[in-house]
Amino acid sequence: MVKCKGMFCTIIWEKIMKKLYIKRSFAFFLMIMVLFSVLKINTVFAADSALWPECPSIKAKEAVVMDLATGTILVSKNGNKKWYPASTTKIMTAMLAIEHAKSLDEEVEFTKEAIDAADRGSSSIGITPGEKLTLRECLYGLMLASANEVANALAIHTAGSIDAFADMMNEKAAELGCTNTHFRNPSGLYEDDHYTTPADLAKIARAAIKIDAFKEIASTRKYVLPKTNLMKEKRPLSNTHQLFNPMQCPEHAYEYCYAGKTGYTREAKFNLVSYVKKGAMDVVCVIMNAESRDVQYTNTKKLTDYTFKRFRMLQADKIPLNLSENAGGTYAHILENDPSAEFTVSGTATLAVPKKCDINGVTAKITENELTAVEAGANCIGNVEYQYGGECIGNVELIYTSSKSYPFNKPQPTPETEPVEEAEKGINFVAIGMIAASVFMILALLWYIFVYRKPSQVARRRYRKHRRGINKRNRLKW
Repeated sequence: MVKCKGMFCTIIWEKIMKKLYIKRSFAFFLMIMVLFSVLKINTVFAADSALWPECPSIKAKEAVVMDLATGTILVSKNGNKKWYPASTTKIMTAMLAIEHAKSLDEEVEFTKEAIDAADRGSSSIGITPGEKLTLRECLYGLMLASANEVANALAIHTAGSIDAFADMMNEKAAELGCTNTHFRNPSGLYEDDHYTTPADLAKIARAAIKIDAFKEIASTRKYVLPKTNLMKEKRPLSNTHQLFNPMQCPEHAYEYCYAGKTGYTREAKFNLVSYVKKGAMDVVCVIMNAESRDVQYTNTKKLTDYTFKRFRMLQADKIPLNLSENAGGTYAHILENDPSAEFTVSGTATLAVPKKCDINGVTAKITENELTAVEAGANCIGNVEYQYGGECIGNVELIYTSSKSYPFNKPQPTPETEPVEEAEKGINFVAIGMIAASVFMILALLWYIFVYRKPSQVARRRYRKHRRGINKRNRLKW
């Protein structure tokens, strides 16, 4: 009876150890998989973090800083999150009105529809139906005083109706590469499906500031509207953007800000677009969904100061192109006709990069234009996209200057590649096999040490101790 009892205990013990052995094996391999995954993720994250500065802590819910020269997003917090733009919408309105106008001196007549479409109590300069202003005067009323009836009048004047103008706004947004933007009105008054993102709004602001008339008006601090056909007194206007026009809040003054647009509704909260330039760096900062006026201004200063501290401008022509490795047919055709050909990018083209950027870490990807001939003088033969830390930091035209015009020769048939050459260019399966075998042997050794050998030794020691205990009890019973 004692012997059977001992055997039963031994069987139970072996089953327990077997289960423990299986669990240990599974846990070991799971640990290895997790370890490799974590190492891979952390390595990539560490590399990106080391190369590209992170956004500092700010109170606004969304924000971006974009380099105006290249369109590169330098700093971002929820940059692709949709939000209501409020009156920063008027940047798009002003841009379209200027682009479609024959002259800034053309006359705009205010209709009852334009005035009624603006909510009572919202931003206004007190225009009455039938009043006439020049388009230039309207733009000052739009960008400085943020007048909603002016936005509506410009929309009707430009497109015939507010709805038609909204369609134009959406078409322009798509043209600029805005993928998360939809406009319903020219003023920015709240509508549920009237939204954009900080990144998209920065694209719109970048396009607008390239227009001289827009830049002149958006950077104006004060303006006086002259008398009109119905208004016998002048109307003084003051820009609501307090970074470059601090008015009664001198603490908001920021010497590097030269233009911008404010925006506020109850639903959208405080939104701000600011054009800021320091030295060679010119950026646009977009703040969205800020809880207060003070937050939008202090956050703009913090983000742009951080940008100027962490980034610098790099001349694109200082970066090696490695044309022999990256270029294709067009490049080959030109060399065929002009062996001493020189290829350049614009000497004035600059790229915004982190201050710690190593020029050798910047890569240049060349996309060639399909040309059949070149003309005497400068020829754009393609585009160079520069990347750093996994981010596109700019696109520049690749230029070839020729002393004469000539057509390209017809391309010759590509010769069949020899099997040996293909093998040399192909994947090195031997090396991959050796690496895989080495990894397998290391894992097998670790498994033997930590899963098989050590638990087995422990189990044997426990089993011997267990048997000694049974024998001791048996001797006592006898």
